[in-house]
Amino acid sequence: MMDSILLRLVFHAIIYFVWKERNTRRHHGTWMTTDRMIRQIDKAIRNRISSLKYRGNHKLAGLVSRWFEVYGG
Repeated sequence: MMDSILLRLVFHAIIYFVWKERNTRRHHGTWMTTDRMIRQIDKAIRNRISSLKYRGNHKLAGLVSRWFEVYGG
């Protein structure tokens, strides 16, 4: 369950940042490195997960720790 939620979060973040990078390259002529984009995606996912308020023994309470296991951050 947690892996599928993380997979969706990663998918949405990648789509968003690739589209944003495409627009920046097209309209401003600048670009960012792959490493910087990966760091931004990781930060966006961490921020999104940490903004969720789970109380008690919610089934997704360990989402942050699972992200660190998978990503290695």
